[in-house]
Amino acid sequence: MMTKWKVLLILLFPVFNLEAQECIGGNIATNEAFLYGRFEVSMQSARGNGVVSSFFLYNLDLGCNWPEENNEIDIEMTGDDEGILFTTHYPGPWYYTDSLGMGFDPHAALHDYAIEWEPGIVRWFVDGQLANVQDHSFVAGLQYPLRVIMNLWVSKIPSWVGVWDPAIMPLESMYDYVKVYEYTPGTGNYGTNSNFTPLWEESFDSLDTKRWFIEKFGGFDGNACAFKPSSVEFRNGKMFLQVEEEPASLGKIPVSFSLDASSLAMDAGDVIFLNGTFNNWCGNCEPLSETNGVWSTTIDLEPGKYEYLFSKNLWEETGGAPKESSCDFNPCDEYTNYGFVIDNGSSPLVLDTPCWGECVTCERVGLEDEIRKSADPQLFKVTDVLGRETSQKSTGILFFQYLDGRVERRFVSPD
Repeated sequence: MMTKWKVLLILLFPVFNLEAQECIGGNIATNEAFLYGRFEVSMQSARGNGVVSSFFLYNLDLGCNWPEENNEIDIEMTGDDEGILFTTHYPGPWYYTDSLGMGFDPHAALHDYAIEWEPGIVRWFVDGQLANVQDHSFVAGLQYPLRVIMNLWVSKIPSWVGVWDPAIMPLESMYDYVKVYEYTPGTGNYGTNSNFTPLWEESFDSLDTKRWFIEKFGGFDGNACAFKPSSVEFRNGKMFLQVEEEPASLGKIPVSFSLDASSLAMDAGDVIFLNGTFNNWCGNCEPLSETNGVWSTTIDLEPGKYEYLFSKNLWEETGGAPKESSCDFNPCDEYTNYGFVIDNGSSPLVLDTPCWGECVTCERVGLEDEIRKSADPQLFKVTDVLGRETSQKSTGILFFQYLDGRVERRFVSPD
């Protein structure tokens, strides 16, 4: 017997955060974004107070335009309840949720779920049957291309999901397939009014990096877990997202930091310090050594995502990245920190040597025109605003890093 109730609430969007987490969880998303379509999944959610299983669509390419371009369409299950949450999110930010009891336990077995998204209407299906519709006037606010995302995480809101007990780890949700259909009104052959055409199907035999990327060291406020690749597994033709304890360290990686302070007025006795998320912005606990105006140090760090800047004489002056430059690790916040990611098994990392408060090395200042004129520079990698490696076809704010050391910041339109 299906039960239903509606909730209209204002949401304060959780912002990305780099603080220590209580657990690790899994998050996987498509490289491509879709404007309208039908999206199907076969999944079994995880049981347990505090845990949230999901299949949803999200505007991952909004860059710094949150909440102005906030769009999301959800299917979520909380581990303390057998209901299904069907939610849409809008600029503001705010959201609208329909919570339904479907007459079965979604944590006990695989079930089929689908989202149909057309202009002004969203339909949800469960095991092939229409379960919910939102066609209110505000649904027209869903207007941006959205990525397909699945994740498993632990909420810090016990009134919503129950009180989290870490003793129940490890937990896992299971996914058998995902199917994506284009929105092709008038020419389709599937779904409501035959408005959709099959585009592709994912059977999860292994990770297809051309189609998916796994979140590395990400997270958000309200989430007790950090997302790490080790919590996404492929076994026997299925994908498993896990919530588990932080594994023992696989070893630390030497990271070399350096700064050219030759442009900075320095007196005898002045010292440059390194401050970052790895030392809790401690002020004067990490002094650098100086040689011919270049200040440097090497420290060992575990794999993860880090931000940092330099300071003179404790906090007398600070030297970070120019605001919204390609070196500004998170250009959407108010801070101007450099940043980097260390992968598991990484080689020792030697970071660039910027001038004080600059985004280029001192020997390259004034040579931008020559770099710009270099013929066919070889691309090294493309990253998004959170430092995640992504595809050149992704949209939003992207950073193109070339083998000659040049970093180019571009905004790629969904068009």
